[in-house]
Amino acid sequence: MKKRAALLSGTLLLGMVPALFAPAPVSAASPSPFTVDVSNAYRPVTHVASGSLYGLAEEGRPANDLIAPTHPKMFTQMAPGGQQLPNGETKPVGDALKVAPIAKRNGAEVTIRMPDIYPDFPYKWVSWDDWYGKVDQIVKARLDSGADNIYGYEIWNEPDGTWDTNKAGSFNEGWEKTYLRIKQQDTTTKIIGPSITHYNEGWLKDFLTYARDHHVLPDIISWHELGAPEGYYVDGPAPQYISSHISAYRALEKQLGISPRLISINEYGVISEQAVPGNMTRYIAQFERSGVDTANIAFWFRPGRLSNLVTANGEKNGAWWLYKWYGDMSGQMIMTTPPNPQALDLDGIASVNDSKQQVDVVFGGGTGNHTIVIKSLNALSAFSGTASVKLESTPWYGVDTPVSEPTTVFTGNVAIQNGQITIPVTDMKPSSGYHVTITPGAQSDITRYEAEKANVQGASVLSSNHASSSSYVGRIDHPDSYVEFTVNAPAAGNYNLTVGYANGGSSTSQQSLSVNGAEATTLNYPATGGWLDAADGAAIQQQIALKEGSNTIRLTKAGSGYAELDYIQLQQLGSFKQRVEAEDAKVQGARIVNSSFASNDRFVGNIDNNDSSVTFSVYAPAAGTYKMDVGYANGTNATSTHTLTINGQAQDAVSYPTTGGWTANVPNFGTRQIVTVSVNLKQGDNTIVLGKGNGYAELDYIEVY
Repeated sequence: MKKRAALLSGTLLLGMVPALFAPAPVSAASPSPFTVDVSNAYRPVTHVASGSLYGLAEEGRPANDLIAPTHPKMFTQMAPGGQQLPNGETKPVGDALKVAPIAKRNGAEVTIRMPDIYPDFPYKWVSWDDWYGKVDQIVKARLDSGADNIYGYEIWNEPDGTWDTNKAGSFNEGWEKTYLRIKQQDTTTKIIGPSITHYNEGWLKDFLTYARDHHVLPDIISWHELGAPEGYYVDGPAPQYISSHISAYRALEKQLGISPRLISINEYGVISEQAVPGNMTRYIAQFERSGVDTANIAFWFRPGRLSNLVTANGEKNGAWWLYKWYGDMSGQMIMTTPPNPQALDLDGIASVNDSKQQVDVVFGGGTGNHTIVIKSLNALSAFSGTASVKLESTPWYGVDTPVSEPTTVFTGNVAIQNGQITIPVTDMKPSSGYHVTITPGAQSDITRYEAEKANVQGASVLSSNHASSSSYVGRIDHPDSYVEFTVNAPAAGNYNLTVGYANGGSSTSQQSLSVNGAEATTLNYPATGGWLDAADGAAIQQQIALKEGSNTIRLTKAGSGYAELDYIQLQQLGSFKQRVEAEDAKVQGARIVNSSFASNDRFVGNIDNNDSSVTFSVYAPAAGTYKMDVGYANGTNATSTHTLTINGQAQDAVSYPTTGGWTANVPNFGTRQIVTVSVNLKQGDNTIVLGKGNGYAELDYIEVY
């Protein structure tokens, strides 16, 4: 599919978590863990899902240094001599043979999509003589090119929706005619098909039966995975059903007596989740575990962008880093088991490289707290006692918002217990992607500190599979009970402190927090539904100031109730900058909408009535004048406005020039843009309200700095 699109642009928030200036409880839900089994290798690393449809446009678009790190396996591109003008292009781009050298130098093959020689989509059938002429032209060009990285000829694209039966006859007969025409001239290049819009077993059975009986079976079987209800490309993602589709197809092959074909899912991902890291991991995991040969990210927007991994200005966005992590994998794929295999939830992939003695895990799609369990680490000779763990994350701020590097969430040493380690990941965002690197031995630049390794007074070190590193501190029951951590700060400044804990009581418990012996602050621990001996914990966050070098962080029993401590985690904060997504604000008289072209995969639209408003809470470290970026879309043909109120005081209206389209229109060639205004804030919490003014505008986020 193609020619259905939207565009966003914005600014950058690098390597930071939102500055949290008061304890913020993370969801206390305790889902089943996401499990990686190092001993269960199921296929070599080939990066099956790293390619894209129309991902290459021409030399330099995208640049080689953007292509190579993703280790693409296959691109699907327009037939040579094609006249497609995809999504507003002024000249044909992505000719398969013209970009084949680009693909080859980056280790990839190319599929020739034959019907894209036509200028229109859906295709307009002319005649059989015309089609035969085009087939001959394509095959001759392919043979004359001498290209040795052609994956195959894709005879037709989405015949269940684009084949003109009235003019061309039945597709099965048309397939046979085209197949034989190709094979008369080229007996070597593989033939791919039928490339239907979605897995349709009845349709495939009819096609394969005909192809078997007429000796024109495709060398590579293909279909698209574009959501549910089946084939609905705008929304309704359902990658959790891909494995059942592939199992059903393999059963169909056996039923029909057909030898196993390579499987190419040459378009995947619905518009609402296009390139969003947390969503893409679900597809990749299904393709890897199910044994497909190749898979291409669908094309909904602009060619030459690796299907939305690259911004309009040729920069890396948040999705690019996910595919770079995937591209970095080497060795063998190892089995992963998601907590909810039949749901749109956390999923991912993992690999092990025996020569490097390294395990890599790429995952996403989860919300809140999750636990990653790495089993059978003792299958690797270099692992003994302690594993070094690094966790990174990559955000989704929209297709045209660059992200220069991923965020290091933590680095730490985790004890290996019974051959496995347990890694808690807190406050996951469903649109973000995550990467864990596990190597042998200990590291010195840790940012996660285990409670059982701290100075424990008046409490007990206990064991549990629900705890980070399988141990925690409990029975912190007396006024003089405390756990004191000695931490190292690379520089003086503000840090985000995450405290992993459990509170199995029925109400909030307290501890006091003291940094370097200074006056204590009270931390509140909401109930988690169980103690760590029987259930996963949760986490709260608090900003603290540290000096360069060694610091002490003491947590002491205080107030009523009880809490157990699992770990603390530190993340350095840069200069003040706070981003608040509109969908996370208080929304009144408007609607939260899913869109892959919005930051964090959602925005607020239908701010249409006089009482419509979006209320943001922003903390300012000091009173003064700040800049505020507002991400918005204005699909009208004139400037629109929102009223602006700060701490109850009316300000000048915010004006939004037209952007050429709305955020989630299909097709949409507008752009999400930003306006920057000055705002006067008081120290501490501030309330910023944007309400309906003149005209109409959608809100994506605000960022104050």
